[in-house]
Amino acid sequence: MSREFENKLCVITGGSSGIGYSIAELLADQGARLLLIARDEAALQRAAGALRQRGAREVAILSADIADAAQRERIAPALARLGEAPDAIFNAAGVVSGGLLDEIPLAEWERLFGINVFGLVGVLDAMLPAMRRQAAASGRGGRIVNIASMAGLTGMPGMSAYCASKFAVLGLGESLAAELDALGISVTTVCPSFVRTPIADKVRLFGRMDDRRVRKGLERLFSRHGATPEAVARDALRGATRRQALVVTGRGARGSYWAKRFAPLLVRRLSTRFIHPAFTGAGA
Repeated sequence: MSREFENKLCVITGGSSGIGYSIAELLADQGARLLLIARDEAALQRAAGALRQRGAREVAILSADIADAAQRERIAPALARLGEAPDAIFNAAGVVSGGLLDEIPLAEWERLFGINVFGLVGVLDAMLPAMRRQAAASGRGGRIVNIASMAGLTGMPGMSAYCASKFAVLGLGESLAAELDALGISVTTVCPSFVRTPIADKVRLFGRMDDRRVRKGLERLFSRHGATPEAVARDALRGATRRQALVVTGRGARGSYWAKRFAPLLVRRLSTRFIHPAFTGAGA
């Protein structure tokens, strides 16, 4: 991989673990300057130490919950302390849950959208003005990379809230790309399949899906078919370097992406098999 990000300031949300940390590792290998944003300060401190040893030119951290508007206000000052606009923003923070639509509490919709959508938008809102000014003054456009999901490409039964949040991320990326194209700022949306990260152990399930069989099934999906965060990070960084609009990574995601375009009815029929009839009420 090229050293496209050497000495560049890269901001990573969810940068203390999972895909975000794997992206940070690759950027550290290139000698990038990093600002990591996550909630767990102890995890951030550990990540920062490891990344400095790995070769990062500089590592700053900000412990903040991006779903909290008041805490997001600390992002711009943290960026200003580094003295410039970001050259790249990697939005990797996210949460996931499952449940049938009428069994998911509205509070859970608010939690998902608060982090996956409003948090992401808030981060961009805090940094885009400086990025725009830098691009206009220097002619050097930056990069924005948003980690979505295959759930942003294909609706999945029992995941309506999560899918809706990730479809929103995909639509946001397409709109934002058109807004920023004239400035040379690229927007890449990454849609991975199941990924073996700490988020897999924190999936919240509601209603009839909060069941031992469903949890066992999810564990099998993540363990047998999940991509590694390192593989997703490599594809994300490659896509950002090439200024790709969409990166679909992982066997399951690529298959779903193409199947939906050429055989959408088949995809719908197959997807219903992911939920046992007892959880949907069929045959009751």
